[in-house]
Amino acid sequence: MFRKHALVAAVLLTPISAFAAEPAWDGAAELGTIFTSGNTDTQSINANFMAKRTGEVWDTTVKLEALTSEEDGVKSKEKYGALTQFDRNFTEHSYLAIVAQQERARFSGYTYQSTASINYGYRVLNNDTMELDLEAGPGYRRDKLKETGEIQDEAIARLALAYSWNIREGVSFIENFTAEVGSDQSVYKSETGLQSQLSGSLASKLTYKVKHVDEVPEGTENTDTEFGVTLVYSF
Repeated sequence: MFRKHALVAAVLLTPISAFAAEPAWDGAAELGTIFTSGNTDTQSINANFMAKRTGEVWDTTVKLEALTSEEDGVKSKEKYGALTQFDRNFTEHSYLAIVAQQERARFSGYTYQSTASINYGYRVLNNDTMELDLEAGPGYRRDKLKETGEIQDEAIARLALAYSWNIREGVSFIENFTAEVGSDQSVYKSETGLQSQLSGSLASKLTYKVKHVDEVPEGTENTDTEFGVTLVYSF
């Protein structure tokens, strides 16, 4: 009887132990809100989520973002974005990055803007203080105009830089930059951030984002900027 129960327990625990041996996910969730009242009533919500799984051969990264803003009850800004990246590691420094992303911004003139690319990546720095990754490769862009429903697509070249610096314990600086260059359209994005640990897994973060699009639908601006103050919970 004891052997029978031991066998059943082994069968039940095998998947659990196998799962526990798998590399774990880590990441962060961010939330920032702004409310004002008086001559103008405004409400803004900025939320971001990032999770990364690091394996022996493959790394997986998922990013989600949402931004909404209302002024006197009228929606003035609404944006949602998602990115998935799979990195196939070759050596300590070199890897292949497969990246797919889409953005839906209500007042951009587009129903959606999406890209997919395959990039060669090189980790220039990877130590306790600094990390610097560079990526370059071909890709494909597909955008849908909101007004006419027209689909615009073309081949692109994607360049990316990801830099982080642990200035001191509990304080870090980040810079992310991407350029998606095509013959008809080019898009440039920059994100600069400063994060300070408050207590345990909780931190505050200041972020400044810039997005520049060479050619935009009539009535929309070429450059969008965002300044965010968020609380960050790391896991």
